Amino acid sequence: MLHTATRRLGAVAAAGALGASALVALAAPAAQAATAATTYTCTFPALGARDIPVSITATLPPAANAGLDAPAIPVLLSVTLPGDVVDAAKGLFQATSIGGFSNDMVATLDELSSADTADLPLQNARFPQTAVPTTPNTALTLNTPNPLATPGAVPASTVPVSLPGAGTYDIVVPSAFKFTATKQGDVTMLADVPCALKAGSASSLGSIILAENESTTEAEPTKKVTPLGQKTKLKVVVDADNEVPAGKVKVMKGKKVLGKGTLNAKGKVKVTLKKALPAGKTKVKVLYLGDDFTAKSKDKKVVIRVR
Repeated sequence: MLHTATRRLGAVAAAGALGASALVALAAPAAQAATAATTYTCTFPALGARDIPVSITATLPPAANAGLDAPAIPVLLSVTLPGDVVDAAKGLFQATSIGGFSNDMVATLDELSSADTADLPLQNARFPQTAVPTTPNTALTLNTPNPLATPGAVPASTVPVSLPGAGTYDIVVPSAFKFTATKQGDVTMLADVPCALKAGSASSLGSIILAENESTTEAEPTKKVTPLGQKTKLKVVVDADNEVPAGKVKVMKGKKVLGKGTLNAKGKVKVTLKKALPAGKTKVKVLYLGDDFTAKSKDKKVVIRVR
């Protein structure tokens, strides 16, 4: 479930470059390298199904904050075409170079303890023309542009995405995509070749923890003194890093609930207590119960004066 409250822009920076096949590096401290080798089965006209090796290297953080607006992050893709596919391109299409693109690669964040997921679409997944080998039955590897090796090159990248709620997520490669092969001049040879992750192949680059954003709760009576016999109203404001909190608050005296309320789109609520309080001072606690993106917090020193 994605957060529907207004977001503050998350201060997330891109961490490293990703290798092959559309995986995301969500920036955070203590980035760590993750490597996987996987295989897609692509079905070519005339040739039929062929296994296409895909190597994946990513610099991934162990954790990030839930609900952040993650920026577009560079991705490097690499696919290796088998020798018979290359030979077919030369023989049937007179290809002296091969390139291509895919417009529908989508990785996912899969929540390991529930059915929650988040899509991580990829854009600019384009492979420049690469000269075909002169030796028959020789494989050819295609790579997307690498800005680390070629300054100014435009790499593939993730589409900017809002991260889902707190939890531990598996970072999963695209389950399928369509690939269009081109020859010199970027002339289409084969359009929309279907490719699917081969059963039993590596599908994960590891996991990432999306942490709840810390919050603070502040409450005070709407009036400095509540007239005797009237119900007190409390003004409650919940603030959080990166997010505008959603969810409920409770006003407590010991274990007794004196009132409840639901935060509005600004993280605020006015709570009217269920009953009028006796004359004098009453100390209460105001608890924020948290949401999928925001940690619980409380204001435990709220004093209500009645006379």
